[in-house]
Amino acid sequence: MRRLLALVLTIGLLSGFPVAEVWADEETDIVNARTRAEEIFDLAAAGQFNVMYDLIHPDARAIVPRVVAVNTFSELYELAEAGRSEVVDVELGPWTWGVTDQEYDYAAAVSFRQPYVEDGEEQTLEDVMYLVQDDGGEWRWFFGSDQEFVDLAIETFGDENDTALVDGDLIENVVEDLDEFYTDAFGTTDLEYESPGVVLVESGGGVQTACGPAESGFWAFYCPPDATVYLDEAFLNELGKRAPFAEAFVIAHEWAHHVQTLIGLERVQDGPDDWNEVFSIELELMADCMSGEWAHDVGTRGLLNPEDIDQTIDFTIEYLGDPGYIDEYDPQAHGSSEQRAEAFKNGYDDGLQACNITI
Repeated sequence: MRRLLALVLTIGLLSGFPVAEVWADEETDIVNARTRAEEIFDLAAAGQFNVMYDLIHPDARAIVPRVVAVNTFSELYELAEAGRSEVVDVELGPWTWGVTDQEYDYAAAVSFRQPYVEDGEEQTLEDVMYLVQDDGGEWRWFFGSDQEFVDLAIETFGDENDTALVDGDLIENVVEDLDEFYTDAFGTTDLEYESPGVVLVESGGGVQTACGPAESGFWAFYCPPDATVYLDEAFLNELGKRAPFAEAFVIAHEWAHHVQTLIGLERVQDGPDDWNEVFSIELELMADCMSGEWAHDVGTRGLLNPEDIDQTIDFTIEYLGDPGYIDEYDPQAHGSSEQRAEAFKNGYDDGLQACNITI
């Protein structure tokens, strides 16, 4: 158990850390790396392993699926009754990730102590976690210190979710998944997340909303005054027959508008005067991008089929772009087909960091 706990956070089992040259911003980097390590340890102690996975390094993310990391942590922390880790020291220097033998010229070696229970007795693990900055300068963690451990984890937990999101009741699956995704995302902030209402309008039917009537043929929209996502059942069912995940994308886009409202973003017609005021096209492209980030999260859990993303991008290009005569600053502009497809793909490839869109 001691070795398993150590391996989870890429504990090197090395006698020392190579001495590096002095970097100009070394002190700042040490503070930032310590802060990130403490954030990771807080999440682990609270059992928020999904949120913790969002802080993993892209190189590790490409190899270790979310379902593997989350379930490994869940089992190990429960079995070992592991407590919160405490940062002891941070040193900077080169490091090699044993899983891929990838060399990093500049990494943070975070020494820590962690209490755990073995054979009914409390023990203390003393070891090292390594962090490396991503392209945006954020310190990120790695899963596993060698290929053997990662292979074992994938073999053990890789098939936990072997059913695609589009299988079964897709609308129900998507609604539940989006709610869990944003609950976790808000869990790392001081903001409070509230689930939106969801109304499925049957074919030939209609309902009155705080934004006006929703009658068959409207596709989907989010109404801020009543905090509800309205979905056109007939449209979504027909879309799902041609491009199943495109159906999920439509719901995710409207859900993103709910999240934007919770954050405090407002759609304006004139030039924005405050941080929370954005043009319509910016709000819409941001929602596309946020949908892409959620889609990536779904994919890391093994819930996407290989063709899902390509079909969704094709659907976006074919059906969702503004006509050529719509100006970018039109009060209802959503973006051209190319802009919308690019926004979705940027979110899928680069996460929420790619979603701060300015026109």
